[in-house]
Amino acid sequence: MTEHAGEVEQGLLWKQEHLAPLPIPTGQPPSDLMNIIWRKNEVYLDIGSFAMEAGWLTLHMGTVLFAAISVWVVCEISGIQGMTWIDFLGIPILGGAIMIPLWYFFIKQWRKPLTPPIRFNRQRREVCITEPDGNYWFVPWERVYAIAPSVTNLGTYGATKHGSLVLWFPLKGQEHETYGPNKKGWVLMVNPGGGISSMAQWECIRSFMEIGPDAVPDSSHAERSSKVEQQGYIGVWRGVFSQLFDELKSKEYGAAFSTFTGLTIFGAPWIAVLMTKKLAHIPHLTAPEVVDWSKPLPPAQWAKRSPELEKAIAEREAELAAV
Repeated sequence: MTEHAGEVEQGLLWKQEHLAPLPIPTGQPPSDLMNIIWRKNEVYLDIGSFAMEAGWLTLHMGTVLFAAISVWVVCEISGIQGMTWIDFLGIPILGGAIMIPLWYFFIKQWRKPLTPPIRFNRQRREVCITEPDGNYWFVPWERVYAIAPSVTNLGTYGATKHGSLVLWFPLKGQEHETYGPNKKGWVLMVNPGGGISSMAQWECIRSFMEIGPDAVPDSSHAERSSKVEQQGYIGVWRGVFSQLFDELKSKEYGAAFSTFTGLTIFGAPWIAVLMTKKLAHIPHLTAPEVVDWSKPLPPAQWAKRSPELEKAIAEREAELAAV
């Protein structure tokens, strides 16, 4: 199996791009599309995945649509003679039978504790993997595998492309072993869309490790939490309403329609508040060895790139400069 960044495997409707190792520039600006950056400082970057916004938006939209249909049906049949209360409640009962179990499983999943983040230490050039039970180990940065698989689906309405970013880490005691199709490892997968989007998401991690924290966007969770703390939960709703009125006043009808649907059909202010509360207490890595490992080092003690990576980065930067 191919192992180096820049190599590509593909078939008729699928493609798999290797982004690391070695972690060379992708040519894309770093963009935290999936909000996986949880903490960032001069020493380390914590990333994690709690991607339940899409589930909320879907369930909220379904609930709103069932409610709207129920009101419309009741209004339509209210003047018909001989209608019983069962006829009036048929649609709400059907909607409840569908949506209530879905909301139950969503809430059950939502209430599960956050898993510990994966910590990238740029000064030691290592990654700390921590399991939910507290077991941890360190992986050399240049042994991290980043893969961007994508697939094209053909349907009635044409072709659609789906893709993800997969990060693979060797298991404890196997830190220097290579990746293979049947090789077990610690895996984190996010779904930015594949291709350029996956490269931009990976570039957040790569740029932090190879360039520095200033090259990476700040945590959107911290920014959102600060906004909620300043405005309060009611202030979030007030801010969205104010945005809607400003857009209507400026005759930006497309933006106003997007804001209105987010406010009503998708319940965007609710998910902003709920995500802020959920991520207000991101797990800390508390093992004494990990705490010591996370402390800053004098610059003279910082780990260096391998000669192989140094050469690969120089060659890649020259390629990008020539484009």
